[in-house]
Amino acid sequence: MKEKYFNILKVLNNNGYEAYIVGGFVRDKLLGINTSDIDICTSATPKEVLDIFKNNVKVIEEYGTVKLTLEDNTIDITTFRTEENYKNNKPTKINYTKSLKVDLLRRDFTINTICLDKESNIIDLLNAKKDLENRILKVVGNTEQKLKDDATRMLRSLRFMTVYNFTLDKPLYDYILNNKEKLKTISYSKRKEELEKLFKHEQIKPFFDFIKEHNIEKYLGIKSNNFVETGTIVGVWAQLEVDEEYQFTKNEREEIEKVKEIIHNKNISKETIYHYGLYLSIIAGDILGIDKAIINEIYNNLPIKSTKDINISYLDIQEITNATPKTINNILKNLETEILNGKIENNHEKLIEKVKEYL
Repeated sequence: MKEKYFNILKVLNNNGYEAYIVGGFVRDKLLGINTSDIDICTSATPKEVLDIFKNNVKVIEEYGTVKLTLEDNTIDITTFRTEENYKNNKPTKINYTKSLKVDLLRRDFTINTICLDKESNIIDLLNAKKDLENRILKVVGNTEQKLKDDATRMLRSLRFMTVYNFTLDKPLYDYILNNKEKLKTISYSKRKEELEKLFKHEQIKPFFDFIKEHNIEKYLGIKSNNFVETGTIVGVWAQLEVDEEYQFTKNEREEIEKVKEIIHNKNISKETIYHYGLYLSIIAGDILGIDKAIINEIYNNLPIKSTKDINISYLDIQEITNATPKTINNILKNLETEILNGKIENNHEKLIEKVKEYL
């Protein structure tokens, strides 16, 4: 880890406050996984953090957390706190505390409570390293209350179970299976956020096997059939039937629909790769069982990669034909097809002659 993150701890310590790196970074470090997910917890209040760092960094206070922008990184600095009065899976009240242990007890899973101090010493107040070593996912404190407070933790536990190959401890496992309907209380935006953190990983089939076996799919609003791992978010969504309430950006929806179209055609030709692009073709190829080396070879041998590569311009054709815009576009389309199929070389003079033939 870069020294600058430790320097933040040192600055807070030198100003009389406790400060530790906590959560995902420490967990992944102990598991031998590289990550840049940095969260710092401290006894300093947001105002005190702002007073310390205001002169050399851009800071934004947000619900007890200061988002500290340092060079190209954003680090969350959160004051030790407790959380109360959960509504819609979120606390409506927080109380600051000076106790690290009290702060750790509010967190979701024991594996996310391990800390690092400024000297990179491990602070493990809840004996979480043992759970990490045994690959057991365990809720901090009362399992029923924690999951009742925030049902998102149910979905998050399935993500951790899959990504880290953990076993759910019995109280957690039993609660999920006995309270599946509570997953419906998670907003679709939060479901999508949690699912996409999972979908970017290569080995996620155990997740779909689990939710199908235990009849959880309908509570998440997703359904999988003959699922194939792709290691891409768009590749996963393209294989799912999902509730209409899931919201996608225009670009996301277009990419998902294009991959679905390629899968439906069950073939990847040079026309497919040209029109849909290399990236989406490789994703669909993974799903269809087509070697990406074959797709790459076809792509590399394409005479043109897009209409921009056609060696004659709109203005050239207009000058030769004095045709309407619609006709010129049709001519360009015909040239594109013939070049792609090897019927004519992508040579300026030959394309001019071809345009004259069209006339």
